[in-house]
Amino acid sequence: MSYILTLDQCSFENSARVGVKAAALGELRRAGFRVPNGFVITAEAYPSFIAPLRDKIAARLTDDVVNDPAELEGSATEIREWIGAQVLPAALRAEVETALDALSASERTSLIARSSTAADDLATSFGAGVARAYAGLVGIDEIARAIARAWAALWNSRAIYYRWRKKIVQTEPAFAILIQPMVRADSAGVILTEHPITGNRDEMEIKSVFGLGMPVMNGRFHPDEFIFDKSKNEITDRTQVEQAIRLAVGDDGHVEEQVMPAAQADTSSLTDAQIAELAALGQRVQTFFKAPQDIEWTLANGEFVIVQARPIGMRHS
Repeated sequence: MSYILTLDQCSFENSARVGVKAAALGELRRAGFRVPNGFVITAEAYPSFIAPLRDKIAARLTDDVVNDPAELEGSATEIREWIGAQVLPAALRAEVETALDALSASERTSLIARSSTAADDLATSFGAGVARAYAGLVGIDEIARAIARAWAALWNSRAIYYRWRKKIVQTEPAFAILIQPMVRADSAGVILTEHPITGNRDEMEIKSVFGLGMPVMNGRFHPDEFIFDKSKNEITDRTQVEQAIRLAVGDDGHVEEQVMPAAQADTSSLTDAQIAELAALGQRVQTFFKAPQDIEWTLANGEFVIVQARPIGMRHS
């Protein structure tokens, strides 16, 4: 059985295997939207990966341990360390290497690995805190370590306790992992196709920074913010901040901090024309999915690329 699917093979029909993140991106790619190439390690790969640790984990998670918050936290940390150090089964590693070889030489220079959970997981404590993304990966060894670390996130104390309380076998739940080339972004950020506070569907909120968009998602950098009114087809509010630092893909493929040129630091990370183009893209994605969307995007070489799309309010996928 193959544990790898290309992103073009991912859809909502097989989201239990590939997760909703990969499913949405696969749907968008087939519809003609710009989405980076990639492949998915399906959720079925996890059992063979965790098998060598199953008995060790079971012995560690006694009822007494799970019922003691301090003991549970210590056990969860220890188990994550075991899993993070676990090597991929030879057959899975070989499949991942084959999938990497199918990418172009330029696509392989820097990659990102992200967890992609099934929709049902998002409504439970199982989904809390398990999402992971590892950016700027170079080569099979770094990819393999990122896969292990992503699956290790299944073992936070809250998820362990949830499974124990629901009498779910601890090693049973799993998620897929999406591997894609890094986009060497000039700017990146988020667009919410309806106003996140007022719920006004005529207003879009756009957040943007120079370089990679991860600081927007984790709140590390203050982004430029824009409100675009679709009914008026204009920007109705803007907040521009000085951006002295950006994250970027370095020459070696790893993510690095770069000092912004002084002349650029206090300029907008998007032009008004780009904001209008981005708003139109957001509207197209919303129309395609028939629901307001939370979209992560990048701008590279003058073109917008979608790296995630989900219904507004769905933040754990």
